[in-house]
Amino acid sequence: MEDPNPAATATALVSPALNVWRALEARGMDPEAVFRTAGVDPAALRVPGARVPVRAAQRLWRVIDDAVPDPAFGIEVAKQMYGTAMHAVGYTWLSSATLGEAARRLARYFRVLSEVWSLQIEDDPRGMRMSFVFAVPSRHPSLWLHDWLAAGFVRLSRITYGEAFAPIEVTVVRSAPDPRAPFDEWFRCPIVWSAERTSVLCRREDLAQRLPTANPDVALANERVALEYLERLDRTDIVAQVRRRTLELLPSGPPTQAEIARGVALSPRTLHRRLAEAGTSFAKLLDDTRRELAAGYLQRTDYSVAEVAYLVGFAEVSSFNRAFRRWTGSSPSAVRRGLEADGSRLPDAKGVAS
Repeated sequence: MEDPNPAATATALVSPALNVWRALEARGMDPEAVFRTAGVDPAALRVPGARVPVRAAQRLWRVIDDAVPDPAFGIEVAKQMYGTAMHAVGYTWLSSATLGEAARRLARYFRVLSEVWSLQIEDDPRGMRMSFVFAVPSRHPSLWLHDWLAAGFVRLSRITYGEAFAPIEVTVVRSAPDPRAPFDEWFRCPIVWSAERTSVLCRREDLAQRLPTANPDVALANERVALEYLERLDRTDIVAQVRRRTLELLPSGPPTQAEIARGVALSPRTLHRRLAEAGTSFAKLLDDTRRELAAGYLQRTDYSVAEVAYLVGFAEVSSFNRAFRRWTGSSPSAVRRGLEADGSRLPDAKGVAS
């Protein structure tokens, strides 16, 4: 899922192209011939974690532009998605507690999938907007790629939330095609054509709904895999390094900035500066990590509230209760009772559906 980008060193995870392969097969085409024409070795699709230069991906998208003129091809690709071709990012999505949590993880670990585009989660008066942003705008974008982004988000949401999921609104870069029925039938919501960027506007209550596929242990394990992958991909990704070491140390108590700095071979002052340059801080990363871990652990009825407090680095349950109420506006016990009663809705940061 890529937009052409002249950045010479940028790479992309190759495995999501499996969805393109399957969509070509479903059309009765020979995907191997298409991939080889673009200079992409099909064998790379079978190598876990393999990456290709973005310029190689660009050639593939242009070949598909010529080979498949159908404007609905991006939707066809989305229909082939199951999440498992997205490395650990896909598994964190599939096991997240809510769509909001899944979207935040997708945004956080986008660089696993591609170094040239990102997901921005933006507040909107009507809900929360998921906007797909490319680092370098293209003069000749492959429109089906942009369609795939929005349609793929909807596809993954329906896999976990259920087939009833429908956005409030979708914006797409292309002008209205003829026919437009495949788009209307897939998105089942108003579509804004010829938009500046691709986006999906979601209802807050849908993002907060507890998912039947939730598994906090699987989500956490794959989050660690994603963080380790990012560290290997880019040794300068200080946010990934800090987050991974925080996850490792929390059960022994909240790590200090000095401890994390030693772990990443930086001085505390340099760590502070590097995090500020990345648009965050150690305190925010620590707080966010504890909040997300707590929300996941509370789903497990085999953990008491006291055990959850310990696992996220609190020595006293009372301190955990105060922090959790600050994060969500509810107490851990109230959330646990609500989950046991109907399993419907999980709280997140105050006033924002998770």
